[in-house]
Amino acid sequence: MAAADGSGGDYWARGGGVGGRIDRLVVENFKSYKGEQTIGPFVDFTAIIGPNGAGKSNLMDAISFVLGVRSAHLRGAQLKDLIYALDDRDKEARGRRASVRLFYRQPNQEELCFTRSITGGGGGSEYRINGSPVTWDQYNAKLRSLGILVKARNFLVFQVSPFVPFVIVYS
Repeated sequence: MAAADGSGGDYWARGGGVGGRIDRLVVENFKSYKGEQTIGPFVDFTAIIGPNGAGKSNLMDAISFVLGVRSAHLRGAQLKDLIYALDDRDKEARGRRASVRLFYRQPNQEELCFTRSITGGGGGSEYRINGSPVTWDQYNAKLRSLGILVKARNFLVFQVSPFVPFVIVYS
């Protein structure tokens, strides 16, 4: 990516960030995504465009969800509202699950996998790093070590114009 001063060069290489990037997402039964869907790979700057109802906001919600944003900030009253359901009968079915896996590529090309799942009828969250269960504090600490600050929401730029439906993922 070109430098803001026009001099060129890579922002991360100049010390502007920790240096990794989101590589891809795998969403499973999350909001409008039925079954398992792989989205990506993303590049340093990705714009996602499409008409209303195409799933752009749900993709943003999936990224926010896997990075630990609370359900109240994801256009859902409860976590179970984020699980894909065709109709009201589906919403009441037992054993419904949803998950989002985010694959994060570090500068050394090592890949980390962050997973957040909605578990059981109660709609609790489960967090995993590289497949191993961790507490929220451990999960958040690892994100912080990568420069991803959940409370600051410094990882996404939402729709920048009400007239042009698109989303930017800056990783």
